[in-house]
Amino acid sequence: MSQATTVAPASPIAGVGRLLRSPLTARIASYLFLLVAWQLLSLYEDRFPPPADVFGFLWIEVTGGSHGGIVRGEFLEHFAATLPRFTLGIAISMVLGIVSGVVIGGSKIAEALLKDTLLMLVALPAIIWAFLTQMWLGLGDTAVVITTFLSAFPFVAVNVVQGIQAVPRDLRRMSGAFHVSSYRRVRHLLLPAVTGYLFAGFRFAVIIGWNAVLLGEWFSSSEGVGYQARYWYDANRYKGFVAWVILFIGFIVLIDRVALVPLQRRAFRWRDTQVKQAQRRVEGIDVAVTGA
Repeated sequence: MSQATTVAPASPIAGVGRLLRSPLTARIASYLFLLVAWQLLSLYEDRFPPPADVFGFLWIEVTGGSHGGIVRGEFLEHFAATLPRFTLGIAISMVLGIVSGVVIGGSKIAEALLKDTLLMLVALPAIIWAFLTQMWLGLGDTAVVITTFLSAFPFVAVNVVQGIQAVPRDLRRMSGAFHVSSYRRVRHLLLPAVTGYLFAGFRFAVIIGWNAVLLGEWFSSSEGVGYQARYWYDANRYKGFVAWVILFIGFIVLIDRVALVPLQRRAFRWRDTQVKQAQRRVEGIDVAVTGA
């Protein structure tokens, strides 16, 4: 006669402990710590505005309220000016970065000629390109787009080069020896190897490009997110400057969490499926050995 087993209910203290150790709790705690440190810093530095002033200013900017006089919040207008510049710069950097990465990664001669130049471009900060494009092109959208492109492009190209070179040479030789078609080589050999590197390059390009568009608009534009940050900085309204910086950072974090991370998970579903299948096979082997 089998004896029924009873499962003890989970202790409330254990549940609280798991909640306190969860990633969500750690993330919330980090935000609270930053707010407290920010508030304490504002007490000792007059030019560092407290969180209440900054978020109050931010609310006026987003809702289109009045800062006093004729100055009103213009969040939508300036973001609408920035986003097309950013999108165009990233699109150009992705296309040319992929093409350059494939050429450099697949040719020893191209690698010898261009790889050092590519690494030099990676080392150049976005602010240098912002200065140079303002000198070359003056004020306008073109300078901002070129700054974004030149800052993001090398990160895409370098990651694609690494992905191409990560493909084992023996596999490439074997596919050539067995006369595998070019389509099947790209579909089953190059794409799985390059996809991870390409997504890493794309995320780097988005983050670096977003910083570059801010700098480009700071020096070369009369509208946009970067221009607004500079406007309030020059006006000695530091709460306005910090508010636009928070908007700037918050937008890129939102894009990363809402768009880039889910897109990356979707692209790597095949890899996660293979890992789970391998884990099931290992568990099945363990169960068989234990039973024997």
